[in-house]
Amino acid sequence: MTVSAPKPPSTRFAAFDLLRGAALVGMFAYHLVWDLGYFRLVSPELPYNFGMMALGHVVAASFLLLVGVSLALALRNGFQLASFTPRLLQIVLAASAITALTAWWAPEGLIFFGILHCIALSSLLTLLFMRMPWWFTLAIALAVMVAPFTVAQPLFDKPIWWWVGLGTRDPPSLDWRPVFPWAGFVLFGFGAMKLWLTIGLPHKLTQWSPRSNSLRAMVWGGRHSLSIYLLHQPVFIALVFIATQLMGSPAAGLPGSDDAPFVTSCTRQCSVSGGSEMQCQIVCNCIASEIRKQPPIWQRLVQNQLSPTDQSQIDKFTRQCLRREP
Repeated sequence: MTVSAPKPPSTRFAAFDLLRGAALVGMFAYHLVWDLGYFRLVSPELPYNFGMMALGHVVAASFLLLVGVSLALALRNGFQLASFTPRLLQIVLAASAITALTAWWAPEGLIFFGILHCIALSSLLTLLFMRMPWWFTLAIALAVMVAPFTVAQPLFDKPIWWWVGLGTRDPPSLDWRPVFPWAGFVLFGFGAMKLWLTIGLPHKLTQWSPRSNSLRAMVWGGRHSLSIYLLHQPVFIALVFIATQLMGSPAAGLPGSDDAPFVTSCTRQCSVSGGSEMQCQIVCNCIASEIRKQPPIWQRLVQNQLSPTDQSQIDKFTRQCLRREP
């Protein structure tokens, strides 16, 4: 009689897949609004207002936290090269494909260090914390998160250091998730799960399974999140493009009809400076919106009677809008 080796405990829990599936829903919402704005079916400025930008950051943070959680579960019985390496290679290849695609499709917004790049590097960084106590990991995670707000230096504004995230300006990219602060979320999820494993995972959590079709769909999505991440945007873009052909593409986007001369002039100057038409229009619409919140300044702008103080305020608006620009 042969005795089989005991099966190692599963590192895949439906409850965490459900959370990942919920993050996918948020990602769908953000990217769909972005695509609608790109094709002018809604205001192209809409994806860059506070609410949508906050949604994008929350979704990214959720995915990264869950990456840390999954790594802690996968590494709780030690490092297994045979299981760790294939998954890492998948992510690296997917990140490389995203970079290559955006280099061809939108070179002005090249994704050189997006969320997949961050996940790949963060996965390697967590190996350094495998034998570290959970409290030390959490402390380092918090330090990584706050570093951009405390130790940012102009030295890191050079393109070669953009991936670090400690510069004073945001580089132009459609998806930029540098090591600081975003790797901190992976480490935080890793440390928090190590603490939870020390305490003991609740039985209800480890044994939970979806009972409704909607929950099963979200769990399934969470288990195939990488494939869905890679495929959803081409599908969305194709659907929105078809919609533009059927409905036409309205000229959505200007806060008011009298903004048109300013936005046109601003866009032209921006394009001459090397910006893409899409990026320049988004930034200039943003600047117009900010100025219109100050009616006296807007009136003096229309009358070409700006004071030095007014110009200083407009320069401030410009910097704010440039930081929102993808």
